[in-house]
Formats: sequence, C-alpha cells, structure tokens
Amino acid sequence: MTIRTRENPMRGVVGVMRRGDRLLVILRAKTVRVPLVWCFPGGEIEADESQADALVREMREELDIVVQPGECLMTQEKHDGQLVLYCWSAEIVSGEPTPNPCEVAAAEWLTPAEIRAKDDILPGMVEILDQIGL
Repeated sequence: MTIRTRENPMRGVVGVMRRGDRLLVILRAKTVRVPLVWCFPGGEIEADESQADALVREMREELDIVVQPGECLMTQEKHDGQLVLYCWSAEIVSGEPTPNPCEVAAAEWLTPAEIRAKDDILPGMVEILDQIGL
C-alpha cells in the first residue's frame, strides 16, 4: 500500500455535470472508502492518466456514461495535502447515468440548494459549490 503524504498525495478527479439548474451527484456505495455520502462522481487518477482521461474513465466505470471534459474549475486539497482533487466541468455525450452498484448506490440531479441541505454530503462539497459560484 502506498503511503500518502503532502509530497506524494493521492490525486483524484471529480466531474461537475449540469442539466439545467441541477448537478449530477452520487451516493457512494457501502463498500467504498467514505461510504454512503453524497458527492460529485469521480475517483483516483492512475499513474499514466491525464486528469481528463481519468474523468472519462471514472464516469464510464461509475455511471456508464461517456463525457466530454470541459475545464478544470478548481483544485481542492484535503487531509493536510494528502489528497488533491481536480474538479472538472463535463458534458454527457452519451448514456444516462446508471449507477455501478460496486461503487455507487444512487445518482440524482439536484440543485445546489438541495445538495447544501443534505446532512450526508462528503466534506468539501460546500467548498466546491462556493468556489465554482453555485
């Protein structure tokens, strides 16, 4: 197992996808790290991947959708720099979000206000919404 430090952080990517005034969020499955919380879909960037390539792969694996990455909206450091998340805009180009039950318990399109009102959101979600102006 790799020990994560500020010098060797886990790097992840999340997708911010819109449908009108709603954003796609997922409820993490019981079997994954930090289970049963709502967050934007995404995951770890593999060693040989770009952020955009990781975003495309993660959306396919988690939700069976094909996305077109847009731009990196922000970067978020968590756990004293041991985790660095790159938040990207993305557009769904094919498919309808269908949760892979190994990773995702549910997927919903929610307004930013509905996301903020949830008790069970991943720490850092409100910060993302704030920083991207939602």
